[in-house]
Amino acid sequence: MKLRSLTLGNVRKFAGQTATISGIGDGVTVVSEANEFGKSTFFDALHALFFLKYGAATREVKSLQPRAGGPVRVSAQIELPSGNFTIEKTFLAQKRAAVRDAAGELVALDDEAESWIARLMGSGLDGPAGLLWVRQGITALEPAGNAGADKTEKERLLGARRNLLSSVAGEIDMVTGGRRMDRVIEAATQALGKLATATGQPKANGPWKEAEQEAQTHAQRHDELDARCRELSQALERRREVAARLKVLEQPALQTARNAALEKAQAAYSTALAHADKLAQAKGQADLRELELEGAQTRLDGLIAAADQYTAACAQFELDNAALEKAIAEVKAAEESTEQAQTALTQASAKLRDAVQAKEAAQQDALRQNAAEQYARLQKQLAQVGEKRSALEDANAALATMPVTAAALASIEQKHTALTAAQAEIATGGVQMHLSYDGDAVVSSSEGPLTAGTHHLARRQTFDLPGIGRMTLDPGAAAADMAAVSAAQAQLKDALDAVGVADIAAARQAASARKEKADEVFLLRNMLEMLAPEGVERMQAECAKAKATLDALSKPVQAAPVDPAELAAQADAARLAEEQTRDRFERARDARDAARTMAARLQVLRDAAQTAMDTAARVFGDPDTFEERKTQAARAHSLAQLAAQDARAAAAALAAKAPDLATAKADLNRATSAVENAREETAQLRTQSADLSATIRARAEDGVEEKRDEAEGLMIRAQERAARFAHEVAGLTLLVEALRAKRGAAQEAYFGPVQQELAPLLALLHADAALSFDPASLLPQAIARGGTDEPMEMLSGGTQEQIAILTRLAFARLFARQGKPMPVILDDALVYSDDSRITAMFTALHRVADNQQVIVFSCRQMAFAGLGGTRPNVEIKQDH
Repeated sequence: MKLRSLTLGNVRKFAGQTATISGIGDGVTVVSEANEFGKSTFFDALHALFFLKYGAATREVKSLQPRAGGPVRVSAQIELPSGNFTIEKTFLAQKRAAVRDAAGELVALDDEAESWIARLMGSGLDGPAGLLWVRQGITALEPAGNAGADKTEKERLLGARRNLLSSVAGEIDMVTGGRRMDRVIEAATQALGKLATATGQPKANGPWKEAEQEAQTHAQRHDELDARCRELSQALERRREVAARLKVLEQPALQTARNAALEKAQAAYSTALAHADKLAQAKGQADLRELELEGAQTRLDGLIAAADQYTAACAQFELDNAALEKAIAEVKAAEESTEQAQTALTQASAKLRDAVQAKEAAQQDALRQNAAEQYARLQKQLAQVGEKRSALEDANAALATMPVTAAALASIEQKHTALTAAQAEIATGGVQMHLSYDGDAVVSSSEGPLTAGTHHLARRQTFDLPGIGRMTLDPGAAAADMAAVSAAQAQLKDALDAVGVADIAAARQAASARKEKADEVFLLRNMLEMLAPEGVERMQAECAKAKATLDALSKPVQAAPVDPAELAAQADAARLAEEQTRDRFERARDARDAARTMAARLQVLRDAAQTAMDTAARVFGDPDTFEERKTQAARAHSLAQLAAQDARAAAAALAAKAPDLATAKADLNRATSAVENAREETAQLRTQSADLSATIRARAEDGVEEKRDEAEGLMIRAQERAARFAHEVAGLTLLVEALRAKRGAAQEAYFGPVQQELAPLLALLHADAALSFDPASLLPQAIARGGTDEPMEMLSGGTQEQIAILTRLAFARLFARQGKPMPVILDDALVYSDDSRITAMFTALHRVADNQQVIVFSCRQMAFAGLGGTRPNVEIKQDH
């Protein structure tokens, strides 16, 4: 069956209206509208059409009737393999049920129509609403409560699931063997529990654990004794090896050979050492002769160099002495020129001093006049500053009495805005009740009668309806909104009281007045800064300073007026003459100083040349004996050269015949170590032999071999007993696993069809996950993920919701396999799913929708935009 359109007339909020959903597609159809649109009304009306009798007057049927009363009309166009049909029902008034074909011809009426619908839905299934249709706010697979109605609904849904699964699985028994198999499994489990833990390990204080502990104790004792036996055997073998080695080391022939080799190595080393001493002495003589040769060469070279240095020093002395005499004459001439320039400079300085004194006297008169003017100006400014300062103090005092600052006004404005927003939210988004009266009866509450018009509800209230009863309205979150308005009003009042004003208009006026006074203070401060930029105290100090300057200036110096420009010109002319005279003096003085410096330098050079000449003369000696001394030095050099050659030849001859001292020393070390090693090894072996003999005697007296064999027997018997227990545990474990596997195989055959349909859908959300079902309730009881079973009640609300919907989709597939395809209808489901998983759920819906009609009602328009599918036409018309 596929649903093509649904029409409601005079149902709940559609009082006096006809609402139609048409154009419902084959796959996924999404009715995405805002809250209060009436999606749940469509869902409940569709449920009533298919599962409630047209003559029923139950609470469920009455909930569809609007307040104004009247007949409730519901009709749907469906598509069956045999054709298209229209099912119509009218409840409560003008009760009627009818089925018409595509041509409009009546197929069944009233009770026959109910029978036609029952055959269509399958009476054996008792209706699939709980399995395939999800009401708003219901995410589990069955009611959560245990009250009468919930219990009845649970039994009805259980019967539907059992009939569905049994018809698919072929009436396979849920548990093979029944209670008898349970008793066998329980007995085997108890026997297994006495021996082993749940993980298959020996149980503490159990016979299997005691046998293993006994075997372990005997094994440890056996290992200890066996180690001691091996120690005895090794000691005997080692003592034999030690005796054999001692016999070899203590042979007289080997000892004699080692001693002879040592003596021979000692003699060779002594001979090599003596020859090395002779060679060292010869090399020392050769080095001494080389030193004597170098000394003779140095004396000969020094004698020749001294003659050359004496000749050069005499020539340099003559040159430096002539230059010094010339420089002394130049110094005398420069000193005379400097004295003449000094006299002219003294005269020019006297003339300049007289001109400057006359100019300064005129300047002092001008300074006194300027100081008097400055003092008068500062006194005037001080008077103005005093006036502005007094005005500023008055303005600051007035400003201090005005508490409404800009920050305070901003806070008041913010709280006023918050109050306005809260009031607007109450006005636009709160709960409203619209009243209009046709007669004399008036609705009243605890606060008195209510007038016609719109009333805002801020809290839960009960209203008396004359002739009808009472009506209670609960605004829910809107009450919190009204509390927010009250809180905003209190905050605004506190802010106004804090600054002493009655309302926001007064606050704004006070803030404006304060700003004007603040601007006045700002202007006065700027004027004070302009009049006294560095402060009043600084201006007072400057005024006092100007008075002191005026008092310090003497009375006018000039008895008669004098032209300052003329005095300045005279002073400038005197200064120019003095500068020119000073320049000539400084040039003469610089020339004198340069001449003196040159003379001093030449004096130093002449003295240095004199010293060098005297030094060279002392080294050179008597010129008359120079040639004789030179000849003697050359002869001594030749004799030293011959002696050095003879010494080098003698050292080379000894070196050619020298034995290898390093080899002789190494051979001596080898022979010495051989003798010492033989002596030390003999002593160590004798000690080892004594220790081994003591160990052998101690082990032989303990009887360790007999004790080892006894421990081995006890160990083997305990191990055999533990092995029997282990074999018994393995058998019991295999028996329990086989029985449980047999029972599980029966359950898997029963739940196999729904698991087969559910597996690909579940994989979209959880890879490698599987659901297990409760054999009693036929509902999912746990999900296996990552090797861990998680009970359904431990999962998050979103995961439980997703599994419940996926299970419904699997049931829908089973209905289709039986030839009874039914639409899956979801009213505001997937309310707890996150973004990634809701996308996977959308994919699951489309996977099922390949050959299954899925109709989704949702108020989450943006979230469900990604679901895609068909968007049907929704039309609401006023009845005439």
